[in-house]
Amino acid sequence: MASPKKKLQGLVAATITPMTEHGEINFSVIGRYVDYLVEEQGVKNIFAVNGTTGEGLSLSVSERRQVAEEWITKGRNKLDQVVIHVGALSLKESQELARHAAEIGADGIAVIAPFFLKPWNKDVLINFLKEVAAAAPALPFYYYHIPALTGVKIRAEELLDGIQEKIPTFQGLKFSDTDLLDFGQCVDQNREQQFAFLFGVDEQLLSALVMGATGAVGSTYNYLGKKTNQMLEAFEQKDFSSALNHQFCIQRFINFVLKLGFGVSQTKAIMTLVSGIPMGPPRPPLQRASRAFINEAKARLESLDFLSSPDLKDGNLESCI
Repeated sequence: MASPKKKLQGLVAATITPMTEHGEINFSVIGRYVDYLVEEQGVKNIFAVNGTTGEGLSLSVSERRQVAEEWITKGRNKLDQVVIHVGALSLKESQELARHAAEIGADGIAVIAPFFLKPWNKDVLINFLKEVAAAAPALPFYYYHIPALTGVKIRAEELLDGIQEKIPTFQGLKFSDTDLLDFGQCVDQNREQQFAFLFGVDEQLLSALVMGATGAVGSTYNYLGKKTNQMLEAFEQKDFSSALNHQFCIQRFINFVLKLGFGVSQTKAIMTLVSGIPMGPPRPPLQRASRAFINEAKARLESLDFLSSPDLKDGNLESCI
């Protein structure tokens, strides 16, 4: 059975793929990005390079390989674990990416359910995942459960039942859904398994921690990692009042931007604003975040004291839009 250096837990960033103004991958800033996560946000694990936030399914296989290599190279001796998303509509492509992740020294691989020709039941989905996992038998394998985007409604609780018998390298899942009943049953029914239960809905994290989440993977941890780490620390110390206050503070920002229209494009713009690292525009069909969104998000970040550095507050908005 595959065994990571240590259990993937705590706060984990869902990485963005930086791009140039012409839509090419901007590899030159990934080193700065790594340093920013570690030094400014206190985040030392990343999950699903080339995942949803990283626009992985908008990249070619060649680009995905290059992005994975850059994160592994720049993260060496700085990041604790780098998990690569290798999901694809094509089994062959997914296997190729899994083998490549093993070759470059990734700490694990993650896979979403194929979402065009969809698996119609648990067994069909597990058979697909098993074939991908087998291509990298030395790597921990994680299932990336995100039914709102894949349209695959197979409950995670059902999928986990007996999964390690079929996929010996299975180590856990990223649960990106608001169904806390399903999530709770994943934890409750697998107490004897040392699975990583990574929750993927940032604004509901505290609820998931109460239900047994062992970690969290999210896009907001790129720029709200420090604040979310404060919530995790309060929870660990059983200071639930402080933990709740931190969660509410985070929710105030997320609730605000959701009403404006929040997605990958807006995440790239906010990360540029907060970190000063140019994340560039998204790949079509996604469109750039509007100037109005950036201005309103910046004001909200300042009002919540999430933009504490004067040089960031006075940063050039042109690099965000």
